[in-house]
Amino acid sequence: MKKKYVVLSLIGFIILFPSCSKEELKLEVYNPEAFAFHVGEEWELNASAQVKGFEQFEENKSYSIKLSYYVNLVTPSGELFEEVDYGMIDKTNNNKVLDSPLEIQMILDGSFEKGDYIMQIFVTDDHSGQTDSTQVKFNLSD
Repeated sequence: MKKKYVVLSLIGFIILFPSCSKEELKLEVYNPEAFAFHVGEEWELNASAQVKGFEQFEENKSYSIKLSYYVNLVTPSGELFEEVDYGMIDKTNNNKVLDSPLEIQMILDGSFEKGDYIMQIFVTDDHSGQTDSTQVKFNLSD
């Protein structure tokens, strides 16, 4: 009879143990948007995306997020401009957050040709080392 309880206890432990382990996070950059408008001789480019699945460190009852990003542009002719913008999201919150917005704004000078572009967004979670990327199309036109 004792063997039966030991076996049942062991099975219960095996089933419950994985559910108690730390949740595995997977960094994801999603929902990208981009648009540009003509301002004099230049273009103002605005873009955004959402980031989730990042690691958050707890210290003194607050949670910190640290994400680095950079942006590449691919022109209508296929030319690649690397790291045209870069930055960091370094926030501390009183509560854990599910996701964080990523806002990008830059000026493109008048030398950029009109047409369809691709913006590539690369994000790194500086706490976990995970990376993810996304891309979005936008158009330069009058």
